Amino acid sequence: MNRISFTFLAAVMFVYPGAAHAASLSIETDTGAYGIGDTFIATVRIDNGDACINAAEVQVEYPIGTLRAVDFSRGDSIFSLWIQDPQLDTERGVVSFAGGTPGGYCGRVQGDPSQSNILGKIVFSVVGPDTGTTALTFSPASRVYLHDGLGSVASVEFKGASLSVEDKPTLTKNPWLEAVKSDATPPESFVLQVRSDREVFNGKYYIVFSTTDKQSGLDHYEIAEGGAWKRITSPYVVKPRALDDGVQVRAVDKAGNVRVGDFDPQAIPPRQYTYTEMISYGLFFAMAFVAVLIRLYMARRDRRARE
Repeated sequence: MNRISFTFLAAVMFVYPGAAHAASLSIETDTGAYGIGDTFIATVRIDNGDACINAAEVQVEYPIGTLRAVDFSRGDSIFSLWIQDPQLDTERGVVSFAGGTPGGYCGRVQGDPSQSNILGKIVFSVVGPDTGTTALTFSPASRVYLHDGLGSVASVEFKGASLSVEDKPTLTKNPWLEAVKSDATPPESFVLQVRSDREVFNGKYYIVFSTTDKQSGLDHYEIAEGGAWKRITSPYVVKPRALDDGVQVRAVDKAGNVRVGDFDPQAIPPRQYTYTEMISYGLFFAMAFVAVLIRLYMARRDRRARE
C-alpha cells in the first residue's frame, strides 16, 4: 500500500494521545523444533510498550528452501480493519499484511487472561531439503503507527523466531487442520452499508462490509449474482437493480462456516451524481426542451399558414 495513504488512514482512525516509546513485533512457535513434512503455526504478536498504537504494516520473511507459507489466520487478531489482506508470496518467501484497530490498542487489559496482542497467525509447512537451524524474521519495511492522530511511526524492536529443522517429521498431528476441523461457529454478524460518493467509483453505488471469525479465521466474502456465488472484497460496486432485488453477501471462514450479512433496503442513500453526469443530464434536458419549443413553434407556424 502507498505509504502516504496508509499513514493518512492511521492518522484519522480516532485520536488518542500516544507516547513515542518503543513497541516490539515478535514471532512465536509452539516448540521451535520441526521436521520435514510438519505443519506448524507461527503467531505474530505486538507489544505496544508504553504507547498506544492503532495500525501496523508487517512483512515476515522466511527461507523458501526450507519453509513454505500455506495459510494465514486472522481469527484472534486485534485488528478489526484490514487495510491490506494477508499476501503469501511463496516465490520470495514473504508474508505481508496491514491492519488497524479504530480506537487504538493500548495493551492487554489488566486481569484479562487471554492473549490479546495477536496480529495474525501464519501457517507454515516444512518442505526441506535443508536441515539445521533456520529463522523467521521481520523485514525492515515493517511499520507500527502510533495512535496519536498524526500517523506517527513508532520505534520498533523486531524479535524473530529461530527454528531447528530435522530430516524427519516431529509432529504426530497437523495443528492447523485440527483447529479448522474443530471450528463449527460461523463468522460474526455484520451489516452491508450502501454508499454513493462523487469521488468514489464515479458516484456509483457500492457496498462496504467487514466481520471477523474468532476460531479458524475469515477466509473470503461472496455475493449472489446471476444465480451463483462470486468472491468479492470490500468495497464492491453494485448495480441499482441489485439493490432493488436485495443484496446478499456472505462471509465464509476457513472451516467453511457461513454468515450472511444484514441488508436494509431502507438505508440506501440518494445517488450522488458526478459533476460530469450532472452537466450531461443538464445538456440533455436543455436540448430536449429546445426541441419541444421548436416543434411547438413549427406546429403554430403551420397552423397559421393553413388559416
